[in-house]
Amino acid sequence: VVGQLSPDVVSIYFSPVLTELAVQALENYAANLLEYDDIVRDMEAMKEKQADVAADGSIRGIEPPEPPIAPLYRSEYYVKELRQVLSETSDHFHSRKGGWRVHARAARFERLMDEKYGIFRPFLKQYPEVDKFVRSVQVKYANGYFSPIRQGKSPIPKSTAVIILFMMKRGDIKWEILTLSALFFLVGLQPWALVILIAGGHTLLEGRKKRAVKPMETYIPTVKPYFRMNRDEVSSRQTKIDLLSRPVGKKHVAGEIIDMMKYDTIILGSGPDALYTASLLSRAGRKVLVMTARSDASGCYTIEDCNSGEAKKFDNVPFDVCSSNISKISGQQELLAPALSNSTDYQGGVRFAKIGSETDGYAFQILSVPGMGSDEVADTPCPFVLRGDGVSSLMEDAAASLGDGWPDASGSIGNSATGLYSATCESINSSAAHYYLSKILEDSVNEMRSDGVYHSAASRYASGFLGKGFASNPHARSLMAAIGMNEENIEPTMTSMAAHVTNVSAALSGEGMHYPIGGPRALCHALSTVVEQSGGCVLTNVPVTELIFEHLNAVASNEKDGKEKPAPQCLGVKLSDGTELKFDTKSWKSRDYSPAVISMHGFITTFIRLMPDDIRTKYKVPRGLPALSESRPVFKLLFGLRGSAKDLEVTGIDFCRVPGAGLVQDELDPTDGQRIDNVIPGDINQESKDATNVAAVKGKHNNEAKELKKAVDKSHVRFETGASWMKISFPSAKDPSFESRHGNITTCVVTVEADDDFVSLFETKPRLFTSQSDQGNATQYQVLIDRIKCDLLNVFPQLEGMAVYRSCRIIFVRFCLNLS
Repeated sequence: VVGQLSPDVVSIYFSPVLTELAVQALENYAANLLEYDDIVRDMEAMKEKQADVAADGSIRGIEPPEPPIAPLYRSEYYVKELRQVLSETSDHFHSRKGGWRVHARAARFERLMDEKYGIFRPFLKQYPEVDKFVRSVQVKYANGYFSPIRQGKSPIPKSTAVIILFMMKRGDIKWEILTLSALFFLVGLQPWALVILIAGGHTLLEGRKKRAVKPMETYIPTVKPYFRMNRDEVSSRQTKIDLLSRPVGKKHVAGEIIDMMKYDTIILGSGPDALYTASLLSRAGRKVLVMTARSDASGCYTIEDCNSGEAKKFDNVPFDVCSSNISKISGQQELLAPALSNSTDYQGGVRFAKIGSETDGYAFQILSVPGMGSDEVADTPCPFVLRGDGVSSLMEDAAASLGDGWPDASGSIGNSATGLYSATCESINSSAAHYYLSKILEDSVNEMRSDGVYHSAASRYASGFLGKGFASNPHARSLMAAIGMNEENIEPTMTSMAAHVTNVSAALSGEGMHYPIGGPRALCHALSTVVEQSGGCVLTNVPVTELIFEHLNAVASNEKDGKEKPAPQCLGVKLSDGTELKFDTKSWKSRDYSPAVISMHGFITTFIRLMPDDIRTKYKVPRGLPALSESRPVFKLLFGLRGSAKDLEVTGIDFCRVPGAGLVQDELDPTDGQRIDNVIPGDINQESKDATNVAAVKGKHNNEAKELKKAVDKSHVRFETGASWMKISFPSAKDPSFESRHGNITTCVVTVEADDDFVSLFETKPRLFTSQSDQGNATQYQVLIDRIKCDLLNVFPQLEGMAVYRSCRIIFVRFCLNLS
């Protein structure tokens, strides 16, 4: 015998013989059946010739033939079944995964089970259904039914699976879904195994989220409320009034020693944002020291030297200069709850009131844009009111006042360009949280995350988007430009698309604007209480002049081994009196976390005014700092008004004049009737210009406008009545509890940009503003105040003669991003 004998006797010997016999029997049967059919046909023919037919129908003298006996395999189907049975029999006895092996393993498993758990055999005999179930499980296990890898062929070819995965990748499908699809198509993971994998991964992620971060404890301790009502409502109300009349924070006395061993985190800043950060860190186990140069950590200002006469009513009355309006209140309360919750209230006793009333549609802002809603730029602009119901009233007002398309009767967008633009902005803004979260994650993590639309918008200007959205209606275009950036005097050609869509989404959310009852002081008192009860402290009147950088572990920075020194860490601050407040590096060597200094003053102040020059130059931090450009500082003019908001007929609505969104008007040359392109600041499709030059160049031809532009550029930037950017707000009218605490008075805050008489611009990289040493003389101050007051009375003439006292503040609070 040459070669190797196969032990598979079924397929080698029995299968060919049995198949041949079955085929031969089938062929013989077919031949006999044809012969039988012929005989029957002949007998039928004889009947027709009047043959001698018996009563039973047979022909006398001729015996009818017997039909052929059908064999076992009477058709090709049965032959095919025979081949399949032989193939399965061969596989059962001779393949590697044959059935006999399965039964053998099952028998062996049953024998082992009897040896170990034979005590349960009587129980199984008593309950045969249980025994049947156990045996079925044994067979399934032996057949690989419980294997996480799929048995048999894949549902689709691997080449097709690769194409599907490639299309999913091109479609920006999440990497988690892509990974699970690859495991199913290519690896062959069972569906139930995929479910277990997903559940296990979700459990691990949730476990990581719940894992306490050093020095956070497993269970966050509760804090007591900053104010608790008692049975005596009168005394309780008076106690709360006294509490809200006090500034937030503890006043630091010059020369007082601050024990830095008590704290592990320093936060520089004031206002709800700084105290919210401090409260969250306190919940996480940090001992936070909040320091601010202001006298009130809530960010509010008070009028000084008002101790005599009628002005005494405004003694220690807080003026909210930060415009603490809150949009999308439902989402904001969810964010505030972790920082505010105490033993009695998850909102920390802080409540919010909706700005406006049902009568005015909960209006919260009036926008005045040069040229918007009028035929000429020089005409008085038509003020536009933003209401609490968001897009629905915006579409109707824009259609009635600005010539925009009307929405459908059902309230859908219809032909409204403003409605479609607002919906697009909301869609873009939906990925804002994803974008800002990526700023604190590692690059390796961000590589697995797909960039949202908001990420692309952050590197674009708003002008291009506005131009495409309102190509045929400049009035509606100016309106949306004003909504997108009304808090600053920045034109759309210099406005980040990300900031623009965020502001539009906030203003048109449909929830209106809300204001904390009790003002920012109530919110900040609740936040500071969490900080103080967690071992922290809030100090006021602490001016910081410089950040201190040192190496946390001096041993790690060894120059003898030739390795480059690691960058130092910010471990403290230097005060204006020369006092240095630093963390003790020796005490931090044995800890699992590091101390931190957090600045809430923005990029310019932190990295230019507080960071030492040698640190910034040597380590080149941060990247992109030269691309920043500081906005012009602002004046906050505080007016104390006689009479309540109801008496003065003012509401919580803010008035904003936005020349940066000024309308582009087309003029015709009287000589030839051709269109003339005016050089008007606020032109969304033109280069950026100074918004305070509106009056100098509007309504002029190109040549005249260019000459005027050159002359104005060389002159000083000054506040122009009726033309420059301005914001007017009445914070006391937004707070329903203000009158019960302070009587029949009203606070008014007017914000304008600072003149060149008070600040100086340095064309550095980044561009910086500094306060002049003399900050203008008394005459210049009085001229500016008179101009602002004139503008205020033009907008609100009912305030004539109602001002009791006023004070002026110059504030460096803002910066913008210059992408050019």
